[in-house]
Amino acid sequence: MHALALGLLLAAACLHVAWNLLLKSATARDVVTWWALVAGSVLFIPVLLAAEPLPASVWRLAVVSAAVEAIYYVLLAYAYSQADFSQVYPMARGAAPVLLAVWSALLLREYPSPRGAAGIAGIVLGLVVIGTSADPGAMPRGERNSSRSPFTPGRRPGVSRGPGILAALGVALCTSVYSLIDGIAVRRAAPAPYQVAVLGLSGLLLAPRALRRYRPAMLLAEGLRQWPRIVAAGGLMMLGYTLVLRAYQIERLAYAGAVREVSVVLAALVGWLWLGESFGPRRLAGALAVFLGILILALFG
Repeated sequence: MHALALGLLLAAACLHVAWNLLLKSATARDVVTWWALVAGSVLFIPVLLAAEPLPASVWRLAVVSAAVEAIYYVLLAYAYSQADFSQVYPMARGAAPVLLAVWSALLLREYPSPRGAAGIAGIVLGLVVIGTSADPGAMPRGERNSSRSPFTPGRRPGVSRGPGILAALGVALCTSVYSLIDGIAVRRAAPAPYQVAVLGLSGLLLAPRALRRYRPAMLLAEGLRQWPRIVAAGGLMMLGYTLVLRAYQIERLAYAGAVREVSVVLAALVGWLWLGESFGPRRLAGALAVFLGILILALFG
């Protein structure tokens, strides 16, 4: 695997865990998500304005990708309201590498080598182990200490529930689809302006839902109350996925999409260290499987 792509993906994984942690530990998760999209677009709009204009074909891809990402953000916020961070995150990311490898083979004719396929299999196996090892009773510290707001779902945190898992799997499907679209797009245009366009369009598509669910005054008040978290999450969203898009330009999508999911191991560690969620031997074994899969891809993929 190309060393630059590996470095970009590892950096992006850290940023992805950071903004997901900000979202998980927030009240009004769906509102914070929408404001983060808006904030990220505003922060980076000079990149779009200063770059070469995106071709019409790339704009069409951006619109489709933004629609899929809008669904992704809705499902992600819902999943975090139903289950542990260290369970939702692995489940949401776990199936995506397999699906992306399938789409890449069918549509782009990018086939992994036998060793590359073994690396992807190791990563996915580790993700499944981590994602199915929920702690059934622990209440995460981040939930226990967070303040309540009118937006916060009223449920006992830390309990794995079917709807949350189904939502997480829907996130995985969305991830594989928009990753394929974006991988095609960044072979026709620069990653940074394309990502600004997609993020801005996602915010626009989610605006009617936000305004339908909450009064404008409530949205504004919540945005002002949590603006540091919102700005940080928006900036991390933008920067992290721009790094991923750059990696897509120089590495096969199936490999890049799989290595990107090292963030699952980081998320499990964060959930354990900062949110008081269980790690345990199963999650440790899953983390080691993910690490081994990435090592195989890095050396032989």
